[in-house]
Amino acid sequence: MALSPQPLVELSAQHALTDYVTALTWSPVGNTLAIASGAGEVVLWQDFQETILHAASGASIDALGFSGEGDWLAAAGQAGEVMIWRLSADSPELVKTLTWGSAWIDRLQWHPHHPWLACNCGRVVHIWDAEQGKALTILELPANVQDLAWAPDGAHLAVSAQHRVYMWETSRWISPRYEWELMAASRVLTWSPKGAYLASANQDNSVGVLTWDNVRALKQSPDNPADLPVLVAGLPGKVRQLAWADVPDAKRSPILATTTRSLVVMWILIPGEGWQSWLLDLHQDTVLDVAFQPRTGLLASLSEDGWILLWQAAVEPVQVLEGAEDGFSCLTWHSTGEYLAAGGQQGEVLVWALCPDAKQRLLPQLEGLS
Repeated sequence: MALSPQPLVELSAQHALTDYVTALTWSPVGNTLAIASGAGEVVLWQDFQETILHAASGASIDALGFSGEGDWLAAAGQAGEVMIWRLSADSPELVKTLTWGSAWIDRLQWHPHHPWLACNCGRVVHIWDAEQGKALTILELPANVQDLAWAPDGAHLAVSAQHRVYMWETSRWISPRYEWELMAASRVLTWSPKGAYLASANQDNSVGVLTWDNVRALKQSPDNPADLPVLVAGLPGKVRQLAWADVPDAKRSPILATTTRSLVVMWILIPGEGWQSWLLDLHQDTVLDVAFQPRTGLLASLSEDGWILLWQAAVEPVQVLEGAEDGFSCLTWHSTGEYLAAGGQQGEVLVWALCPDAKQRLLPQLEGLS
């Protein structure tokens, strides 16, 4: 493995929870990191100063998220409860604990522009207005909800239930605007950063991609010969995670990373040729998470073998990060790209900071991906 002699990131902080790190996410404002564990802990690091929001309870916390403005935090999991904190300059305040039954809640996501929280509860999606302290709407599905995702512009909410993905307009909740039928159950949904594409990781080891602009064209003119959704892969195992590159130039081809077994499979849309792929295959164990640094082609992939690999332009390995003895579980980039945080299977939390000269080396990375 040929690695760069100059590291891109260096370890800047570390911490430990009592159990497997199930989720971690950066606030869109400042240097605040929220962390959750399989023991039920919820911890806030504000400039790396710890605040315990919820002590270990024995019930796993599996979903965690900041609101678009960073003034709310929500956590949910095995207990079937959703805890909502208001974050202020003084100290975080737990303002609401929502309970809608005993169903395990493992998906939640805030609207990008409003304090609206969407979360799954069996066959129902609840949307809660945190500012008003009341339900905005309740969406009923024909089967258990697998995943949900707001479009980046906030105009639509995608919800997967069994073999279909339903799209609701946020201006009208009466019925879905569009239904995307798949050959197998949809497990994970991820919008591209500009909202042009929606990817679905499916139960049959395939990945589907819906071109949202084509859907709009079909709705405006039923005779429009816009492309239908496509299956970009029949992969060798379960597709655990998806990540889109944040390509600044809208004219460039979209880039999608998918994880399956010990592989990261990369996909790029070539005009006139369809989706083309290449493999990143240096991990020795299951790849659990993958994420692009914002506005660059630097890709981080994390596996149970105790490695995080940084891939230049999503092609060449440039740095190996370690620090979780029994393997890593999840990772996330800060919205500025300045920090990379990762959680471990024994509760480790590590944060790496971008090296001072790394930005200049990262800027050209996307040039080779168009």
